[in-house]
Amino acid sequence: MTRVCIIDDDEFFGRLLASLLSGPEVETAVARDLAQAEALLAESDFDVVFLDVRLPDGNGLDLAPRIRELPSAPELIIMTGLGDPDGAELAIRNGAWDYIQKTGSPEGLQLSFKRALEFRRNKQSALPVERRGIVGESPRLTECIRQMATAARSSANVLILGETGTGKEVFARAVHAGSPRRNKNYVVVDCASLQEALVGSDLFGHRKGAFTGAVSDKAGVLQRADGGTLFLDEISELSLELQKSFLRLLETRTFRPLGDTRELRLDFRLVCASNRSLADMVAAGTFREDLFYRIRASVLQLPPLRELGEDIPAIAAHHLERICRDSRLGQKTLSCDLKGFLKEYAWPGNVRELIHVLEAMVASAPDEEMLLPAHLPQELRIQMLRARVGRSGQAPGPGAPARDAGPLGSWNEYKKQEQERIEAAYVDGLISASGGDLRQAMLISGLSPSRLYGILSKHGRSLGGKAGGRGQKEAHGRQTSPDNGSAPEEAQ
Repeated sequence: MTRVCIIDDDEFFGRLLASLLSGPEVETAVARDLAQAEALLAESDFDVVFLDVRLPDGNGLDLAPRIRELPSAPELIIMTGLGDPDGAELAIRNGAWDYIQKTGSPEGLQLSFKRALEFRRNKQSALPVERRGIVGESPRLTECIRQMATAARSSANVLILGETGTGKEVFARAVHAGSPRRNKNYVVVDCASLQEALVGSDLFGHRKGAFTGAVSDKAGVLQRADGGTLFLDEISELSLELQKSFLRLLETRTFRPLGDTRELRLDFRLVCASNRSLADMVAAGTFREDLFYRIRASVLQLPPLRELGEDIPAIAAHHLERICRDSRLGQKTLSCDLKGFLKEYAWPGNVRELIHVLEAMVASAPDEEMLLPAHLPQELRIQMLRARVGRSGQAPGPGAPARDAGPLGSWNEYKKQEQERIEAAYVDGLISASGGDLRQAMLISGLSPSRLYGILSKHGRSLGGKAGGRGQKEAHGRQTSPDNGSAPEEAQ
């Protein structure tokens, strides 16, 4: 998601610019003066900032140095209503990407924005990326890694979406490792395992005597995340009451341990993950809309393993090396046949399932240097073989020969049989598509009445309906021998 901040006191122009830049992957926010702008920039990360020179409470250029020092380092485009060469020089010296006039064409404004984004992406792609065990070079995965690296360098909240087992926590750790908070704690909260009765004490901590059994002060999980990264795994599993608590925490960055009268302040970076569509949950009323928009400043959509194609053998080899090392066994390799099997399988459990399969194979063949399809768990091997046989025995597609098993006859005989099969199938489809109306059937097929009637008669078919009956009678009076046209023109 590309986030744009527009700082301009002209309400009409602000709305106009927001509409020009709007799109499915662009989110805009508008500030009317320097004070609003500073609050907005402190609250959220942006990729591009459009800044007006003349603002009610000062000169927009005074804000440029602070924009340049923001953690997300947005590209800055200075706007002015008057052409001023000196202002242009000053803007560029203050780190602006471009200096444009508000009276310019809409296309010029859009072009400046697109070029700033392209420059930003190229600049970010040239920076080193901390992969932290993320393996693969496919276009889908490479784009996810680029987005992850961009998110890591900012302080924005990150939402990671993907099926179970796609590696959401691996990406979350990579976000932390690539961020300025890498030397602080990375704290994981498994939302699916939180117990409602204990969640207050577990998350927020408690003071001695807060409840029966609280014999001493206890720091909660959240306090351990102070200065670092808090990862909420499967946030979709939070109850509405807990969602409310986390929303308040995100809005105020403060919390109160049980039994305490003071509010404690927290500084953390939030990363969330979900294997369910939070947008669908919002529509169903099971997830708070305000919390949803709070946590999705940056969104990563991870692809399932089955869509990574040629990356699968490399991913398998990476995990196989680790499994062998942890098991204190010699390193093993994957045979070509086994790699083919791994690429063919649908992997409903994604990378997590792949790891379990590799562990089972290593356990069953501890002394083998090369793993073969024969080492696969029996049930999985049966599934793979059934899928392979199913593909080889699929019904032929349109235009493909469909024959019962048996010896082939002569070419002319085979051609005649297939031509008649195609004719019959086409005629049945034509009757259905035309609703039995002759004129509609002629329009669809492009055949003359006599030719159409000959094919219908040959295969024992007829068009129903009033128009169809009259049309067939007229065609019958002008028909030639059916043998003169034995196949639809399209099939010849």
